[in-house]
Amino acid sequence: MKPDLYTKLGLTIIMLLLAVIACNHYASPAATAQAEGPLTGVQYSGPNGHCFSDSHTGDLWIYNPAEHPIGMGSYPASWTYLGKVTKLGQPLAGAPK
Repeated sequence: MKPDLYTKLGLTIIMLLLAVIACNHYASPAATAQAEGPLTGVQYSGPNGHCFSDSHTGDLWIYNPAEHPIGMGSYPASWTYLGKVTKLGQPLAGAPK
């Protein structure tokens, strides 16, 4: 059975539309990744504690949530500054005493 003109035209249109969809990302990217932002370089350590470190400055913070994780009451949420890592194996610089 020989394909008729209608089938050829339909398949050609589908092929062209698929090519447009495939090339659309390169022609006009809709969104780009944000490499710079307010939390760039901040790392989280958990799950037993909410520890945050800033890889750019070396600052270390702990977040204490308002609700105890195992249901032992509630207390005010707070951030505690631990200090700044200047060299591994050395005491933290600027740590509260």
